Amino acid sequence: MTTVDEQSTRAQRVLVYFAAGIAVIGLLGAGYLHSRAARAATETAEAKADHLAVRLAQEGAWSPSRDRLVQLLGTDGGAICADPEAALARANSPAARPALPPETLARVQQLVVEVYCPEKAG
Repeated sequence: MTTVDEQSTRAQRVLVYFAAGIAVIGLLGAGYLHSRAARAATETAEAKADHLAVRLAQEGAWSPSRDRLVQLLGTDGGAICADPEAALARANSPAARPALPPETLARVQQLVVEVYCPEKAG
């Protein structure tokens, strides 16, 4: 049977445990802050999705569920707000399956832009 000679002093072990404890506390704090930011982003996305659903209902249009709107548009409007004209062109292209008449599609896109990126409305 082999025995291990103690190579570290009590002070060294305390220092290692202290450093490990600080690292764990730091990671827990970072995780907490990240989860709060994610929760705030989710609440923002849900509020915008609810606002868009109300606007679509006012227009007499069908609205997807709030969860689907959050997935599609997030907090920033996704591809529609990144480049509104390109998004409309893709939706009206011959390769796209015609789901809505072009004038309805343009009105829905206008509502999305008004709700998610009002600085690009106009």
